[in-house]
Amino acid sequence: MKKWEAKTIHGDKITEDDINWELVKNKTQALSLNNDGQIIALPNDQEYIQGKTASATLGSNKVNIESRYIGMIKNNLKIVIRVNESTGDISLEVSNL
Repeated sequence: MKKWEAKTIHGDKITEDDINWELVKNKTQALSLNNDGQIIALPNDQEYIQGKTASATLGSNKVNIESRYIGMIKNNLKIVIRVNESTGDISLEVSNL
């Protein structure tokens, strides 16, 4: 199973199964992405981001997650590690803010 996992500034371990990212994003000390047992970890104490890309068929309730990502903002750069849901391929994306 693919999911983000975090450690809060209070030492609590949480995952996307536990809580909405918006409620903890400013209280996170460590962030990683569990890619079916392969752990992709970011450095501690950063400004973190995470999300998913998805597609849906109009008029239906079917949503297909295409990728998940975690990342951080550092030195005016957005650094993202993305995992493709269907292939498991991992990519690194760096962009200026």
